[in-house]
Amino acid sequence: MNAKAGCGPQSDPEFFDALNKLFDQYPEAADKYAIKCLTMELDILKIDFRKQEGVSRIEDGRIITEFVDRDPTRSHDCCGWHHGECILKCDPPPV
Repeated sequence: MNAKAGCGPQSDPEFFDALNKLFDQYPEAADKYAIKCLTMELDILKIDFRKQEGVSRIEDGRIITEFVDRDPTRSHDCCGWHHGECILKCDPPPV
């Protein structure tokens, strides 16, 4: 079966080529960011990022993300960016 990938360099080669060139130009930034496909959030869970945001926490060696109503007071220490807006945040690690 020759199914085309829904996300990634196989489905969007021009985008990833440009991104790789950008990361080559800014190597210090390349180590801080990753590209994430939002298929599960958008197509399967039907998350509306205009109203909700994902909040991640570390629990028993796993990263757990819950989608909750937006809260402007929540920390922006780590973000997943979508169209220039932070849509995935993390709770601060326990002290």
